[in-house]
Order: sequence, then C-alpha cells, then structure tokens
Amino acid sequence: MFNIFRRKENKQDSKPLTLAEKLAIARQQLISDLEKNGMEFLISKMASNDEYSELILERRKTDMSYSSEDSVSWYAYRQSDKLNSQENKKELLELLANEKYTAFKKYIYCCLSSICSNTNDKDLFNYLVEKVQQEDDESVKVSILSRLRNVIKDSSYNIEPIKILVKEGTHDESHAAIKALSNTNDPDVEDILLDEFKITSTHMKGMICGPLSTVGTLKSIPILKEAYKKTRDSFLRMVIDDAVYKIEARDQSCH
Repeated sequence: MFNIFRRKENKQDSKPLTLAEKLAIARQQLISDLEKNGMEFLISKMASNDEYSELILERRKTDMSYSSEDSVSWYAYRQSDKLNSQENKKELLELLANEKYTAFKKYIYCCLSSICSNTNDKDLFNYLVEKVQQEDDESVKVSILSRLRNVIKDSSYNIEPIKILVKEGTHDESHAAIKALSNTNDPDVEDILLDEFKITSTHMKGMICGPLSTVGTLKSIPILKEAYKKTRDSFLRMVIDDAVYKIEARDQSCH
C-alpha cells in the first residue's frame, strides 16, 4: 500500500510544467547567468534585443501582453544597477580600452557609472565626467550622467562640465545633467536649477524638484511655493511638497 502511494506521488510530481512555470525558470536562469558570468557577458546582454525565452511569443498568443520585462536587456540593466566591486571596475576599464568592444562603449560606461554611484568613487567620478567632455555621442554622455545622481559630491568632485551641459547640452543631455547635479555642496547649483525651474515646462519643473530637494536652501522655498499656487498638476504639487519638506528639514538639522 505504501508503494502504491509512492507511485501516485511520483506520478503527480512529474506533472508537466505550465507555461508560466517554464518562463519563471528561464528568467531565473538568465538572472543567475548575469550574476556569475562577468562583465563581457553582461554588456552583451545589455545590448541584446532578444526576449529572455522563445516561449514569450507563445504567451503573447494568449494574453497579447508586451512588457519591457520580456527582454534580456531589462534584466541585464537591473544587474548593472547592483555593480559595486573593484574587480568589475577593472574588467570594465579593460574592455573599454579594447577596440573590439567599441560598439559596447555606452553599456560599459553605464556599468562604470553604477559602480561609481554605489561606491562614491571620486576618482571614477572625475574620470567619467572627463569622458563626458570628450565624447561626441549623445547617448554615451546620457548613459554616463544618468547614474551619477546619487553620488555625494563635495568640492573635490569635478561637476563643472555637468553644470555647462544644463544650459548648453542637447535636450536629453540637459535633462541628464540636471539629475546628475543632485547631492552636491556647490553653491552655484541651486541657482542653476532655479533658473531652469523658472522658465521650463511643468514636466521639467517636476524633474528639477528632485535634485533641488538635495541642494536647495531656504532661498528656493518661495519660488517653489509660488509654482505650487499656479499649477493644478497633481504630480508637480506632490514633488514640490516633497522638495520643500526636505529643504526645511535639512535647514533645521543644521541649526
């Protein structure tokens, strides 16, 4: 009787996997591969246009859903967000120096910017900002700048080229530069952000509130509150409230 029960249990255990279960296994395998296979593998997957499984097409036949999470690159970028080791930094710099990987330069810089952000590496920050000045490719500049916002930047961090890009860069470069000016003690940055805040669109005002909340002083508050009164945009009101709260809290903590 026990053996009969075991045979039934084994039969149940061998039940075919559902499509959702097969996709979950494929995702986990990709994530595992991204974690253990090094930087060359990672940047190749960041550049990929493939889905993480051929079964995605089968799923779409039934649910008609399309998601960025279906792509290999989505998971590769999430893995790049986590990078923080000197070994990875060394490997990426070696790839950058190798002409074979010139086409992957944007992804290499993106990974280096993540390491910089996660470790607050001043030398790497200044190196990357120097590359922003040297590069002609807009996508490369944006790739570098977009991940530098969380770096805590004192006066030894070279942000001058970033300040210039706010006014002189392309539309996307200016946006990325504004975000990269977060978390600095440079006294000019607040005025740069306020000047842009006064003349730009509702959407851009909302974006500027993020970095302004990290660098603003009490000088910013009347301008923010005036914008709050004039807008009916719920998102802008929310981020203005958040910026005012953080500026006031920071000011009180200094006294």
